[in-house]
Amino acid sequence: MKILLTSMNTKYIHSNIAIRYLKDSVYPKYNCDCIDFTINQNSDDIIYQIIRGRYDIVGFSTYIWNVEKTLEIVEKLKLIDEDLIILLGGPEVSFNSKDLIKKHPHIDFIMSGEGEESFLKLLDYISNESEKLPSGVVTLNGEEVVGNDIYQQVNLENSLIEYTPEYIKDKKIVYYETSRGCPYNCEFCLSSSTGRVRFYPLDKCLEDIKLFLDENVPLVKFIDRTFNFNKERSLKILSFILENDNGLTTFHLEIHPQLIDMDYLNLFKKARKDLFQFEVGVQSTNLSTCKAIKRVGDFDMIKKVCKEIMSFGNIHLHLDLIAGLPYEDLKSLRKSFNDIISIKPDKLQLGFLKVLKGSPIYEKTKEFEIKFDPKAPFEVISTKWISYMELQEVKKIEVILDKYYNEGYFSNTLNYLFENKYPDYYSFFLDLANYWDNSGHFLVNHSRDSLYSILKDFFIKRDFSDLDLLCELLIHDYVITNGRIPFFLKPQRVENSIQHDMLKDEEVLKLIEIEDVPAKKLVKEYIFIKYNYNICSKSIVKEDLVLLYRIRDGVYYNLTGYWR
Repeated sequence: MKILLTSMNTKYIHSNIAIRYLKDSVYPKYNCDCIDFTINQNSDDIIYQIIRGRYDIVGFSTYIWNVEKTLEIVEKLKLIDEDLIILLGGPEVSFNSKDLIKKHPHIDFIMSGEGEESFLKLLDYISNESEKLPSGVVTLNGEEVVGNDIYQQVNLENSLIEYTPEYIKDKKIVYYETSRGCPYNCEFCLSSSTGRVRFYPLDKCLEDIKLFLDENVPLVKFIDRTFNFNKERSLKILSFILENDNGLTTFHLEIHPQLIDMDYLNLFKKARKDLFQFEVGVQSTNLSTCKAIKRVGDFDMIKKVCKEIMSFGNIHLHLDLIAGLPYEDLKSLRKSFNDIISIKPDKLQLGFLKVLKGSPIYEKTKEFEIKFDPKAPFEVISTKWISYMELQEVKKIEVILDKYYNEGYFSNTLNYLFENKYPDYYSFFLDLANYWDNSGHFLVNHSRDSLYSILKDFFIKRDFSDLDLLCELLIHDYVITNGRIPFFLKPQRVENSIQHDMLKDEEVLKLIEIEDVPAKKLVKEYIFIKYNYNICSKSIVKEDLVLLYRIRDGVYYNLTGYWR
């Protein structure tokens, strides 16, 4: 039998580890090809690649972001080749497999839960080596559903991907897990339905991590639901990463801040910049909401730990907020937003409740009067506490937050606005979102440069009295993040002859730690800009300032004292 395992990821740099687990779980008895497609690819192109492969069996790994497209593709595959055996597995089909296979009879088998053991048994069944359909698999016999949809869980010692240099070669992101399951029971999450936390053998985890470091993988993204649940184990892994740091690889971890103590903090302090990225799911700071979704969280403690981590200046911190949760009206959501962003995380992901089949909150939609899209990704439309139009306001803010805060291109400008122009963070994002809406900016795509221009126009439209200062902050932000002069923002440039003279000055060269480099070469590597405000001081005052920027990394030097 010729077998293909595939999935459609959200981006081409992503890869699906579930299909690799299945591939390795049946090898060498069965050999499977694996192909990662993306949801942005043309469906007919995907179908053509599958059909030309002349496969006997095709298995799809399904999630909320790809299930609709997967169902579209498998129906057409069956029309083209009625003998093709089609399998579906993954979280999006694990909790409604019987209903789904009735509705889509062109699907031959659906597997529920973890498939490393049932997949091998299913292939034996298909190849007539076994007469028994494995547990956790359903199929159709005429119009009757046979089999069961019992969620399968495997012994993780028997579920190992064989990571090799060849497999991880050229991957920008390697997805990895050291455990499965979650110790918490958040009502909106499918992990609450999968039972206790189980761990992979520690020695194997350390062996894999060493390979990632040796092969200089840019980003290793751990998909453990709560990486630091087991303190002794997680500290061993983190210490191993620190001891074997290659100076390049970044490790992304989802952590629970209330489990972080001084042992963790002392270790985090030692990490080089960008060795770790931490993701923290705060979700809400409303106590009634947290109780309703069984979210364990003392926000004061979360804030304290997150601020401590941020103070180290070496770890990227990503916090999550979910709109549409029970007991969270717009006023409460606004407070949660302001509470979380007050930590000043590197990224605040503002998401919207997904009502997933199999999650506890799915069973409470009537109680909470939750209306949600019947098609994937099953996103909330309204609840007892928040209306459709109020959620649309939050959706506009989500776009502005991503464009102007999360990318980090406007940090100095935004900090000034937060501290001097608006009563709270939400007010600014709402004001800018309404400006975008009224100006039609949401209807078109924008380059990064246009985001700066739009923000400048917004300042002009709002008739801010400190417009000149705001424009200088925009210029400064642009240069440190883009490494070039923003001519469209009309900065004050320094004459070429003066730039050459300054870059020959011994005191200036000493300041920027440069020796024996001709000024004509340095001019290509550095940018001079004059300002009317001292934007580098804590309390910005109107006084002349000259900054010298190093193009490659945005580092800048104050040359005001050296100016002649």
